[in-house]
Amino acid sequence: MRYKRAVEKLRVLAEACERVSAWREQGHQLTVSVNVSGLQLDRDELVDDVKHALGQAALDPDALTIEITETTLMRDPDATARRLTALKQLGVHVAIDDFGTGYSSLAYLRKFPIDALKIDRSFINTIASSRESTALIHTLVQLGKSLGIQTLGEGIEEQDQLDHLQREHCDYGQGFLFARPLDADAVDAFLRTETPHISSTG
Repeated sequence: MRYKRAVEKLRVLAEACERVSAWREQGHQLTVSVNVSGLQLDRDELVDDVKHALGQAALDPDALTIEITETTLMRDPDATARRLTALKQLGVHVAIDDFGTGYSSLAYLRKFPIDALKIDRSFINTIASSRESTALIHTLVQLGKSLGIQTLGEGIEEQDQLDHLQREHCDYGQGFLFARPLDADAVDAFLRTETPHISSTG
């Protein structure tokens, strides 16, 4: 079962790179983010897998972001830091998904070559009703600025949530307010007929 999941993850990575490469050839300067599981991050082969997928798709590494969860990040911090550094050397970006829900220490966070922190949607959902969420979002955005790391709010569904993130100077946002999830064919149609929403909150 673990082998099948690993193979499926590799297929998703390869297909994502091929799709975005094709869209970029059509003139759409899109980027793609791909989630990496703990099983993948536990293997040194991950670096070669990413390199192979980029090469097969002829995709600029700058167009790919590898996303890992905060919990996965802390499973084996030293080995993870080494593998993420190797990925960064390929030219890809690295983001921590669902940030704020795990238990990473700031001392460890500084050692990882991270480009972006994605603030978990649970905090965005309760901006209006929870002083704790508001304070935490402020802290995480300021943390990102102190470390030179971009911040992104996940799960934005209402204009008030976007307005709050803009006041905090969060760098980017994603969620249903901008667009619903689309499969690849729907993205093709969308790009032919619409100007894509820019996800910057600034």
